[in-house]
Amino acid sequence: NKVSELPDWVSNQMKEVIKWMMNQNENHRPTTKMILSHDTVLMYLRSCEDREQSKKEKIEALNERDLLIQERNGLQSDNERALAERDRESIEKDRLQIELNRERIEKDQQKRRADSTQSELDKQKTKTNESQELVRAFQQLIETTQSDNTRLTTENQNLKAEHSKLRPQTTQSNLQSKAEPQHQQIQQSVPPSLNPNMLIGIIPAKEHDYQDGLKIIHKNNQCESTVAFNPIISNGIVRFGGFFERHSLCSFSIGITDSSAVFSSNEFPWNSEKDCLLLEEV
Repeated sequence: NKVSELPDWVSNQMKEVIKWMMNQNENHRPTTKMILSHDTVLMYLRSCEDREQSKKEKIEALNERDLLIQERNGLQSDNERALAERDRESIEKDRLQIELNRERIEKDQQKRRADSTQSELDKQKTKTNESQELVRAFQQLIETTQSDNTRLTTENQNLKAEHSKLRPQTTQSNLQSKAEPQHQQIQQSVPPSLNPNMLIGIIPAKEHDYQDGLKIIHKNNQCESTVAFNPIISNGIVRFGGFFERHSLCSFSIGITDSSAVFSSNEFPWNSEKDCLLLEEV
């Protein structure tokens, strides 16, 4: 039952409390209230409380720091989500713009194809109308020629009838022999119609003119052009005509020349070395 000596740094009051607490008679030991009211114990308790408070404040500070970090991370996550959403919206906007541009291009292509088709239909319609006009013109020419033939034949028959009445019966055979050459001469004077499909133009410069079916198309209005048809006739009389359309200078001539005449590019017909007889100029 030997008790170790207390260190010197323990106060005498505290030594008395300790000895008092170690009393063998428990009735003489101090109560808890008495112990807690002791200055040293109170100071120790206050020190423990301060340490506990300090520890609690540190924990709260750490918790607050963690909360701030969480909030900052949450804000950063929200910012990243906002940036990702903005990028997604930008990508979607670009995709929609590309789709819109593609649709516009397809509509433009469809419009160009429709315009091209309509233009081709208009060209075909124009060609058809021009062909019909040429057919009507040639039919009218044929009808005019047949009418002339009928008229001349009627006149020839009338002449023969008048000669038969004026001359005696004995000379009727001589009159008939003379009337036959006259009838042949009248019939030969009727201009025959040319076959338009046989007419092939002699064009000096293809870059200025070209032939399209029965048409001669003059492409360059800044240059003169002379187109020949060889041969039209070798002798006698023939009917040859055409239609002159949409010329800015309104200068057009038709004539006849020797088959050996040569016309160069960008020249009027009278520039040829051979004489050219201009029958009509409009």
